[in-house]
Amino acid sequence: MGTEEVTDLPIFCSSGTPKGTIGRLKGVLLENLIRMADVIREADNDTKHMFIVASADDGYKAVFSWQEIFNTPIGGGVMIVVEKEGLSLCEQDGRLELISMEGYYTGARYVKRLERIDIVLAE
Repeated sequence: MGTEEVTDLPIFCSSGTPKGTIGRLKGVLLENLIRMADVIREADNDTKHMFIVASADDGYKAVFSWQEIFNTPIGGGVMIVVEKEGLSLCEQDGRLELISMEGYYTGARYVKRLERIDIVLAE
């Protein structure tokens, strides 16, 4: 898959406190991965009831609505990180990361040691 590269990304926790900067990230946009997985369901407006859950191996979760990913600028900035600071995450510890770069508090949706991504259709 094609990758995107981002440099000098500031990280802020949910209180707005700066937590540093990541110098260089490389990864795949979540929306592109979802499109490739061919899970988009248009029948009966299903996408209005879908959400995406990114889970870390320690139980931490970040949740996105389907509409947020595909219909707002936030979606263009949710990345599955495969390389950080020039080093492959797979080669380091075998775990990728997910980060939402367009939100005000980047740290609140920064999933380290990504274990799974679920697409859920709410009833």
